[in-house]
Amino acid sequence: MAKKEKTSCTRLKIVAIIFAAIALAMGLVAFFTPPPWQIDSSVIAFTGEIFAFVALFFAWEAVDRGIDAKITHGTTEIDLKNPDNPDGE
Repeated sequence: MAKKEKTSCTRLKIVAIIFAAIALAMGLVAFFTPPPWQIDSSVIAFTGEIFAFVALFFAWEAVDRGIDAKITHGTTEIDLKNPDNPDGE
């Protein structure tokens, strides 16, 4: 079981690094394309969406491991509970 968790953790890190690299590349490309020295708001919004999917992926993996996950942002709240975890830890 420990091997599965290590593989899953490595996979999470790889996915997070890939998404961060995509977001950074988009920011750099947007920074140097016309009009120069300005990043369009759509690039910033897309970067936020990329990291939102990374956060959801981490929450999904946490529930797969038997850990409950809770994500809050402003008035929005997502509560993922594992039915096999009666304590709620």
